[in-house]
Amino acid sequence: MKYILFFIAMLTGSVLHAQVLINYQPAINGQTLDGLSLAQIVNTGVQVTGSLKITVKDGSTAGVVSIIVPALTIRPGVNALNKGVMRSASIRFGESPAAALLSQSGRFPEGEYEYCFEVSVPDVKPSLPPVIYENCFQQTLQPSTPLLLIDPYNGAEICNVRPAFSWQPPMPFVNSMRYRLVVVPKGDDETPEAAIANNRPVINKGDFRQQHINYPTTSPDLVKGQEYAWQVSVYSGSVLISSSEIWTFRIQCDDKLDTLQGGSFRELTAEGNKNFYIVTDGIVRFAFTNYYNDSQLQYEIVDLANPENSVKKLPRVQMHAGHNKAEIKPAGLISGKQYLLKIKNADKQELIMRFIYQDN
Repeated sequence: MKYILFFIAMLTGSVLHAQVLINYQPAINGQTLDGLSLAQIVNTGVQVTGSLKITVKDGSTAGVVSIIVPALTIRPGVNALNKGVMRSASIRFGESPAAALLSQSGRFPEGEYEYCFEVSVPDVKPSLPPVIYENCFQQTLQPSTPLLLIDPYNGAEICNVRPAFSWQPPMPFVNSMRYRLVVVPKGDDETPEAAIANNRPVINKGDFRQQHINYPTTSPDLVKGQEYAWQVSVYSGSVLISSSEIWTFRIQCDDKLDTLQGGSFRELTAEGNKNFYIVTDGIVRFAFTNYYNDSQLQYEIVDLANPENSVKKLPRVQMHAGHNKAEIKPAGLISGKQYLLKIKNADKQELIMRFIYQDN
């Protein structure tokens, strides 16, 4: 019986010891000094008090920063750390150029990095040295770009009461990213920020991966004459990665829609007009000025509901020096859809026009 109890005690001693695994997402949190604290410590054993050491090295293995948290309570289960753990931490920057920039700005410059997290917990036997658990992660940081809205563009006046929305994702891209779109009515004397914060959304849709979305079938039509504010946020799980600027648009219809027919040409501009034009005879007519030599026009037509897809097999257009007028009859346009025509003249200047295609 004594041998059995001794064997059980030995097993119990091993089970009572903490078993630790560290999770970290450097693609999301490895851009900043504060982001180093946003790790998860998974403890499959009992509660213990240990210490945490975070070490970051650059691609040449030069030390960038070392952080030591001397006392950390590690409870059973998932321990989600936050910026509060830094209050008692000692931070030491290395001698590399990346360390100098990090200490000044709080952000890591682009490059290759190794992030190592080391948790030290006491052994069940006080006479033995602490048990060390370490996990390291590699990540190449690229120049970050914000989440950028595309359409409806800021200040647009549109007729479609069920418009599509599109945007450009932030970079670097993370496969786990999911988006949330919020559209709210905005008062005339109300700021876009106040509208997003206080008003009831007409669209509040989340957890989707695509960078464009058609108008949700369950949402009511937008109201003519009403101004709206919209914003897109991107998440990885429950972690907010980025939020876009807040743009506004107004539903303004009858007096803002012009019809492209009867040989009427629309002048292309760098910003585009604030209204859409209706193409009813299948022919898109546009005009622009080219100050350089003759050449073939570079242009494309994209579906505003899906900007990644452009219309295929467009006819060739020859561009001349001076003022140009062009007529094209693209195949594959769908009645009722909104399109964006983009050209580049010989000076590589981009000019645009928005239009709605309608069959007779």
